[in-house]
Amino acid sequence: MKNRNAGLVITVVCLMALASPLYGAEERYPTRQIEFIINFPPGGPLDSVTRIIQPPLQAALGVPIILTTKGGAAGALGTDFVAKAKPDGYTLLSTTNPSLTIAPHVNPQIPYKISDLTPVCVFGADLGFISSKPGAPWKNLEELVEYAKKNPGKLNYGSPGLGTVAYFAMEIFKLSYGLDIVPVHFQGTGPVKNAILGGHVDLAASGFGSMGSLVKAKSITGLVTTTVKRLPDYPDIPTMAEKGFPDACLNIWAGLFAPKQCPPVVANRIGAAMEKIMKDPAVVRQMEAAGFFIDYRNSENTAKLIEEESKTVGKVVQKTGMGK
Repeated sequence: MKNRNAGLVITVVCLMALASPLYGAEERYPTRQIEFIINFPPGGPLDSVTRIIQPPLQAALGVPIILTTKGGAAGALGTDFVAKAKPDGYTLLSTTNPSLTIAPHVNPQIPYKISDLTPVCVFGADLGFISSKPGAPWKNLEELVEYAKKNPGKLNYGSPGLGTVAYFAMEIFKLSYGLDIVPVHFQGTGPVKNAILGGHVDLAASGFGSMGSLVKAKSITGLVTTTVKRLPDYPDIPTMAEKGFPDACLNIWAGLFAPKQCPPVVANRIGAAMEKIMKDPAVVRQMEAAGFFIDYRNSENTAKLIEEESKTVGKVVQKTGMGK
């Protein structure tokens, strides 16, 4: 009798599981189209690199991936939309780090927290550097530091905007060396490029994707990179890490995120597909043409990157008084 009752219970449990629409859904993922929310306007670097990974990822997962732009509020609009979406892996966020590691520190009014999202992966980075205007009285990093210390408050730098990665990279540089250099804010990297070429600002922080060609053409001088290792295309430019400031390695990176409580098997499936895609030579060439270097990091390493970068940004915010 006991065996018959036990068998009946098992049968009922199995039937209930099979009746549930969630039964096996994670294992079968994906079974329908996935939507990527791009949280910055069309035509920008994030939009470009997301469109590069879309076709091969569609092929790898076997379902359509549609791209929807939800720009606004410096990326907060699209980020919040995904944070509140159903955590089934069918709504993902394609974003860059300012929305996650900078915005929470400088804008206490944003409607989401980093913990509202599940990291899937980081797949590319626009590595940064600090450059100087043509005809500057210094020729390298050491000479610049010496000049700036002898002339506190007399030098300035072009910033693409308060709270951008370039702004924070330059502020971290200043704090590292104890320099007094005044920011001059512009509306984006384009105006900064024109300002430094015209000698209207002394220095600028930017990504190689936007201003690296000017270094190669020797129109401006690359002084130091915010990378961990020297870049093969720019072997003569030292890194902040080798100068003794590993915490100063702040770059723009692009990644994919799911809502909190997205099943790990789902996030890992997308991440594994992305890892293979980022090894495809055709994808590598397209990414580099868009100004991004391949920098794949899985879910765990992406979480570590966010934690470390957030701490670094937090220190700058505290010392500069931003966010008050």
